[in-house]
Amino acid sequence: MSGLPTLYTISGDLLAILNELEENGGELTPELEQALAITEWQFTEKAVDYGLAILNLDAMAEAAKAEKERLAGLQKFYENAKKRLSETLSGAMLALDHPKVETPTLRLFLRHTQATEIDNADDIPARFKLTKVETVVDKAAVKKAIVAGEDVPGAHLNDNYSLQIK
Repeated sequence: MSGLPTLYTISGDLLAILNELEENGGELTPELEQALAITEWQFTEKAVDYGLAILNLDAMAEAAKAEKERLAGLQKFYENAKKRLSETLSGAMLALDHPKVETPTLRLFLRHTQATEIDNADDIPARFKLTKVETVVDKAAVKKAIVAGEDVPGAHLNDNYSLQIK
């Protein structure tokens, strides 16, 4: 690692200088002014480096997302092609009454299964129905109530800061 100051050490140095300034009753000595200028310049330079790194990582994430979408499209294509080939072969095996094909390298056979299809859920008797209850918190309503001064047990507002890079 090089001897260049990191963002953390620059921030620490800047805080030390500001503390010394406060101890001096706000008097900015020539030494403090020079140290402050250098530290601010270093901080700005490091902040720009971090900002560029963040933008680069964002671009890489977007590229990965695009690649993921491209691969998802390929996956869908392969799955659909497999389904069409399977349906065609299954149909031929049924039509020709050939439920099994065996060779030294491959064994194909049709297996009989049953699937339950629901034509109209309203016609199904109640004893065959499950009731699911899901409770979710309306965060927007909770925030609105807290902002209006209402005490909402189990919730509070957090102040967050989000770095914007333009």
